[in-house]
Amino acid sequence: MIKKVYTIKDIAREAGVSPSLVSFALNNTLSPNGQKRYKVNDETARRIMAIAEKFNYKQNNAARSLRSRRSRAIGVILSDISNPFFSSIARRIEDEAFMADYTVLFGSTDEKPEKLERLIRTFISKGVDGLIIVPCERSERIIENLMEGNLPVVLLDRDVESVAVNRVVLDNEAACGEAICKLHEGGYRCIEMVSYDMEVSNIAHREAGYLAAMEQLGLGACAHVHKIDYDQVEQSMAACLASIDFTKTDALLFATNSLSVAGVKALHRLGVEIPRQVGVVAFDGSEAFDLAPFSMACIKQPVGQFAHEALSRVIYLIDHPDEAPVTHVLAPTFVDGDSAYRKKSENK
Repeated sequence: MIKKVYTIKDIAREAGVSPSLVSFALNNTLSPNGQKRYKVNDETARRIMAIAEKFNYKQNNAARSLRSRRSRAIGVILSDISNPFFSSIARRIEDEAFMADYTVLFGSTDEKPEKLERLIRTFISKGVDGLIIVPCERSERIIENLMEGNLPVVLLDRDVESVAVNRVVLDNEAACGEAICKLHEGGYRCIEMVSYDMEVSNIAHREAGYLAAMEQLGLGACAHVHKIDYDQVEQSMAACLASIDFTKTDALLFATNSLSVAGVKALHRLGVEIPRQVGVVAFDGSEAFDLAPFSMACIKQPVGQFAHEALSRVIYLIDHPDEAPVTHVLAPTFVDGDSAYRKKSENK
């Protein structure tokens, strides 16, 4: 469980001494002549050290020992920093943080809640002034515990609806709704979705947007969401697409950029032609699509705005810790491409 971040003042209050005496005791290293640098009574020093250990203060002294009580460091915990979407956001956050005189520490959860919890503890031990977090599955309790402390937190890309917290998210339902409408305009009717077998907010909202759009277009009977195993994307994708009858299913919406790349590769291996046999809309573009004989239609997420809003908010909260949580909902952009349209002769 993540507890309150204790300060020198907390230790001083518990020990019944001044904060300066606590600072002397905690930093009382040996001088060149072998003597302690500061004169602190041994009994008092032992009491202070015992309280510091009880409060686990060693995790926080990197920042709290500064006169300003700021480390000017921000922890950013992503799902997978190798994912182009997250790596692009990380690059933007780092650039903007540098301009604001902040250093950024990065970590990836790999969608594992135990790793998220460890990263939070590690970053707190480094004395970060705030955290930007992409929450993973089963992380509600971790975020709830974190919010009991006094550290500024902003959730990025995903939400934890049970917690009052600052967040920056995409309008995922609108994004998938527009994608289905574009495929419908392109001549496709039996449109299925390929998503992750994960319970995170952005995936859930994308699936909801897809299903709602299919119903509104009168295509609800053929709506289907295929679930891909996050830990075995290539194998799961190959098995999934091999099971689809492309004489009936004529278009696919991929729920993330990593699924889009894996899906297009799998379709190529199966010999299924885009867009003649199947229309495709991806989430975000990819350099992998540049070599394709078609242009990829995709839902583009505002990477720069994600980074700017999350960083700006966490820095603001560092100076205004009592501010009520706010939610920034960002608008997607649909990038047109050949992959969403049948050949003109087939549309007639």
